Amino acid sequence: MTSFIDSLAANEKTAVIIDIGHAYTKCGFAGNSAPRHIIPTTVTINGNTQRVFDDNSDQTSLRERLTEFIRLIYYKYNIANCRERRVVIIESVISPTSFRHLLAEILLEQFEASSLAFVPSHLGATYTLGRSTALVLDVGYKEAQIMPVAEGVTLAVQFESLPYAGQAIHKQIELLLRQHALVIQQGQKKPFNEANITLSEDVLEDIKVRCCFISPFPRAQINAKNKLGSDEPIKEASPVDYPLGPDAIIHIPGIVREFACEVLFEQDIDGKSIATLILDSLLESSLDLRRQFADNILVIGGTAMMPGFLHRLNAELNHLVNIATYVNKLAIKQFHFHSPPANLNFTGWLGGSIFGSLDTLESQSIIREKYLENGIVPDWFTGEQAA
Repeated sequence: MTSFIDSLAANEKTAVIIDIGHAYTKCGFAGNSAPRHIIPTTVTINGNTQRVFDDNSDQTSLRERLTEFIRLIYYKYNIANCRERRVVIIESVISPTSFRHLLAEILLEQFEASSLAFVPSHLGATYTLGRSTALVLDVGYKEAQIMPVAEGVTLAVQFESLPYAGQAIHKQIELLLRQHALVIQQGQKKPFNEANITLSEDVLEDIKVRCCFISPFPRAQINAKNKLGSDEPIKEASPVDYPLGPDAIIHIPGIVREFACEVLFEQDIDGKSIATLILDSLLESSLDLRRQFADNILVIGGTAMMPGFLHRLNAELNHLVNIATYVNKLAIKQFHFHSPPANLNFTGWLGGSIFGSLDTLESQSIIREKYLENGIVPDWFTGEQAA
């Protein structure tokens, strides 16, 4: 039944919805409740598989990879003709202007899309709730990003981010494995750091998903005290054996499984963590909006799907509001989290799907004919591009 509906979507020139993330991309059609595909943001060029977003690449290489990636989305995954079809891109508000121009050039000139709309991921996520005001925290692969949305307007001046997300967990897993793990090869055990094994990002992510979890707040407090020299007894999490190919097994102790995700909640040298992002954003908000934001917190992103994440985040907030930094500045003591009608990793995409189904889509889009005339890709859409 789903395939039949998807076929109808493809045949009726329904808008294509694309959410390009650093690690994964969601693609599908407007009006659908879930993306047709969630795929790695990688391309294979001349037999070499590489990430679309390579920090060391120049604009020419990025253009080549992005063009090939868009072609794959259209013809391999969405299986739809790209010509004269509207496109909605779910983007970060801090996307470089050069990237937006490049994406518009590829879609509107090369693939001849009829129109192109950019929707900030934080704003798109609020469409899934039917609410115009919310505090949206996106915990993805590279960063945790927070931005309030008030009456349907993104408050970009309050945008904040920290490099505590999926990539940070991967680095922590690799570090802890080298310190604590064992490798079993041909029936012999040896320390991981002596086994000359290099783990790819895909393997690290698989270990994160299959083996790691986030500790409850009371247990995390005990672990933190023990790190500082306390000797409070606590039962270590059970170890697991992770098969690495046919010839090797990684023996992952409980300390690795439990401590890998603590990087999300440990404060950095400036006292910042994912929990303080929320509290600092509330402090920066006007007094009449603080209560609304605290009652309408929406957490999205694939890393937020880690077992125990939301429960731990709420406990961290309840603890931090009572410490000296916030107790006399923030009167709010309770926080309420929304449960969106989609998995957290594609909530932003679902918002784009809703937006792409509205009659107002064309009035909020860059029209191909106008773009070919003036080449303008506005940072903030005013409606003039559709005129």
